[in-house]
Amino acid sequence: MKLISEKVEHKKYGIGVITESNDDKIMVQFQKETENKMFQYPESFGNFLKAVNPAVQEDVMEDYEKKQKENELEREHIRKKREALELAEKMAISDAKKKTTRKRTTKAKTTKSKEE
Repeated sequence: MKLISEKVEHKKYGIGVITESNDDKIMVQFQKETENKMFQYPESFGNFLKAVNPAVQEDVMEDYEKKQKENELEREHIRKKREALELAEKMAISDAKKKTTRKRTTKAKTTKSKEE
């Protein structure tokens, strides 16, 4: 989406114009600021920025919602991976305990046999 030259409004800095844009960042020149400000795209539109043009705002919010869904899927994937690792760890500990118990039982039986 072409965002360069689009006007935006920021809660603190007021009205500004997007001067640069790439996949995940935008630069905005605000009227009252001497330096351009960098924002994450599209996340900043969920919190700080609003496009002055309603059609652009709608497109940006679609990108924002898409990014939110992607982030949620990534978090879910990480959570499932973590759960699988924890389960594997518990199983390994359980198997190690069983082996230790078997060795003790075998040693006890061997000791009893020798005593008799």
